[in-house]
Amino acid sequence: MTYKKSLIRLVLVTILVLPVLNSAQIREYRIHDRGMLHETLFNTGEIGRGWMTGQAGNVTNVPLMEWPSRSKTIVQGIEYSGQHNLLGAGVYIAANEDGLPGKDNRIYAFCGGVGASAPEVVFGRWSFPYYINETENFPLLDDGSLNPDYDPNEAEEIIEAAWASSVGISVKRTSRAWSYPDYDDMIIYEYEFVYNGDTDGNPETIERTTKLKDVMIVLIYGFAPSMYGYQRHYQEWKYDAGIYRGDQHNFWDADYWLGFNLTTHTGSSDFSSQFLAAKPEPNPNLFKQYAETGLNGGGLASPQAPGYAMLYYDTNHLAVVSPTNADSNESEAVSILRTVGGQFYELDENGHFKQPWSNKVSTGNTRSSKMMDQSINPDSRWSGVYSDGSTTWSKVPRDNPRWYGRAAFNYRQSIDAGQKHMTYGPYTIELGDTLRFAVAEVVGYGAQANKLVEGGPSGVAGQLVQWNRTPNWNKKVVINGETLTENYLDDYGYPDYVNSDVKTVTQVAHNAHKAYLGQEPVLPIWPEDNPPKGDYRIPVPVPAPKISLSNTADGNVMLNWNRNAENFSHPRLMGALDKYIVLKSIAGMGPWNDTVAVLMKNDVDENNEYTIIDDDPDYKIGETRYYSVISVDVNGNTSGKTNITKFDKNVGSVDKLGTVQAVPNPFISKSGFQGSGEVNDQIGFYGLPEKCTIRIFSYSGQLIEEIEHDAPLYTTAWFQVTRNGQDVASGIYFFVVTTPNGENYKGKFVIIK
Repeated sequence: MTYKKSLIRLVLVTILVLPVLNSAQIREYRIHDRGMLHETLFNTGEIGRGWMTGQAGNVTNVPLMEWPSRSKTIVQGIEYSGQHNLLGAGVYIAANEDGLPGKDNRIYAFCGGVGASAPEVVFGRWSFPYYINETENFPLLDDGSLNPDYDPNEAEEIIEAAWASSVGISVKRTSRAWSYPDYDDMIIYEYEFVYNGDTDGNPETIERTTKLKDVMIVLIYGFAPSMYGYQRHYQEWKYDAGIYRGDQHNFWDADYWLGFNLTTHTGSSDFSSQFLAAKPEPNPNLFKQYAETGLNGGGLASPQAPGYAMLYYDTNHLAVVSPTNADSNESEAVSILRTVGGQFYELDENGHFKQPWSNKVSTGNTRSSKMMDQSINPDSRWSGVYSDGSTTWSKVPRDNPRWYGRAAFNYRQSIDAGQKHMTYGPYTIELGDTLRFAVAEVVGYGAQANKLVEGGPSGVAGQLVQWNRTPNWNKKVVINGETLTENYLDDYGYPDYVNSDVKTVTQVAHNAHKAYLGQEPVLPIWPEDNPPKGDYRIPVPVPAPKISLSNTADGNVMLNWNRNAENFSHPRLMGALDKYIVLKSIAGMGPWNDTVAVLMKNDVDENNEYTIIDDDPDYKIGETRYYSVISVDVNGNTSGKTNITKFDKNVGSVDKLGTVQAVPNPFISKSGFQGSGEVNDQIGFYGLPEKCTIRIFSYSGQLIEEIEHDAPLYTTAWFQVTRNGQDVASGIYFFVVTTPNGENYKGKFVIIK
């Protein structure tokens, strides 16, 4: 093997740190679900899902930038996937081999975020997976004990994925999430783009070794706040007939290098008619109920502001661009340079293009042919640039001349701007070089109200201007001519999934920079001045305990947990444990406004554990509730709800087999119990020990079904289906209950259909 090939293999193994090289490539995903923001990540570069704006986008079984989490719901008999805010996301790569310039020779890789009404397949075409791994760096293990391997200087949840690309640049993406209330609305991604020459995911064969020039990297997201709000109003969540109504706008906050979307109005092109901003619940009665109780996230169905903020981009490998010396020039982009006062204001003192290369928002169409032509080439800067005295761009962000020559935000396309991408480059890289980037996926309850930022509606019908003030969700809501509130937040406040003083996407972006830097950011932020890797010295609360739930013999619910959480130590612990608060909700997303109990530290039982009994008479047998126990320190800081547990109420098992009842008896079709939010035609067998077998026979003695009961529950359910999968007919049936030690009980019941 030659020295060059040995170097290539070394680059592949040491820089990407590949633990497993797949012999058969498989597209896989993992889910960030530790914090309030849940997201799906693939080993092909895709985030959320393949880019999709069509009819098939109405339903999802995985989180698509879901915030708040666990938001799937049923309203008026219609099932909704929940508060998902993403059309899809990913990264693009493009380059030319040295000596092969021009668009005809350009090499592309679209690793997610590409398509239109349906996604274009990236797997096996542009992206070739290496691996995907998830690390749970939780303070407590599943058994409730302290985690001896816990790393206090790392995130609680880390997903690492790597893939090769058709360009020959492989990508390693490390994403981090936390459960702490001030930091649980973000996911931070660190990218390493490694030129290792592998174009097909097989490290045994290296296809490209030539220097790459005019390398460009694109970070692309498709935002739409949110699936639930659009579906409630339009019964669809697709771009051409749903999102593409003029309802949403993109905004650019240069203080944080933050692009985000808001639903500024609903079902009208009249920008001055904003009574339905954030898509309030369209049924006036339900609006009031949800606003008052927090059910389904409150009265505003799309208050989300999803976006992303740049934390760092590479400047070490930017191409030298020289309009005066062809021998030192490294980029075709020299042909598009412009001058102001005789100076090439787009270049910095080192002859590099000022970053970003483009800062673009556009429609939801990201088909590869369009993006190849416009977004990722050195022949044009798609969104234009800020320039001194320009009539096109009346201002630069914060009137800061440092923005001159950088990509301008194209505010004129901020209406309906489902697509948001930023391009960086052009770069020149040799085999073995690595480009580094960091970005934070963020979402909040609206944005900082009344802040002057670029984008959004001007307030005048049919007109768009560069600068606007972000809307305030403390606004009037009028539905069908009826004024339901003059000031929404004054009247109803925030829903409880907004669980700290960090409420808006602006505040979340601020804390994302703070988390990455390990200290307070100084505004305005310049990502190029930040370190290439995050510090993550985040203040940490006492963790929530691991809890166990069980049914008692008298039909109540018992919660139990040990004391390990209060023994947790951390160099940045925000305070010692003061108490635990036990919360209950009818839905996984909340509202968590039912406080079952408050237990002070040391309020333990004879076993030195915490135990409480929930004897709520309104919580009926067969119904489902969600429980969570949060830790509160002496300074009032709280843990995240990391122990949310779904529980079906029943009655604990009996110690000894006695009388067993089949209920209801007779069973009349459609008279079944209500459980888990659904009506089920079920027969319950009550009075069971923990382990037993139930055999059901027809009147003629034929065995119909056999049920193995192995749970500490007083009852089990049968849904009138035979062991052959057939519905049972009307008639008299017999049952026999037997235990492992030979006890038995015989009974009968009647089914009437």
